[in-house]
Amino acid sequence: MKILFFSLTQILLIVLLSSCKKNITSCFEFDNNAYLVGDTMYVDASCSKNTKDFLWEPGDGLIMLGNGKSIKESFSIISLPGSLARSVNLTVTNSKSSRTKTESVSVF
Repeated sequence: MKILFFSLTQILLIVLLSSCKKNITSCFEFDNNAYLVGDTMYVDASCSKNTKDFLWEPGDGLIMLGNGKSIKESFSIISLPGSLARSVNLTVTNSKSSRTKTESVSVF
């Protein structure tokens, strides 16, 4: 009986550990603190954790130069009257969850 209980406990523990939801972290960094209109902005999401897929979305005043689905992306900064900032959204996903992060930088 003790062996059966021990075996069932081990099986339950293995099932619980294998089905645990891995925490996903959305993180990205710009290559600079501020930009000028006409510059190219490079972003890198290597700091994200437990991710499988990436989806970059440019805010107003930005044109995405890549396909928006890789760990790194670049954006061309275009004129946007009345705005001194540009925003980028990143959504990271894995098989269990997703996270979205928005960051802004100054543009002069």
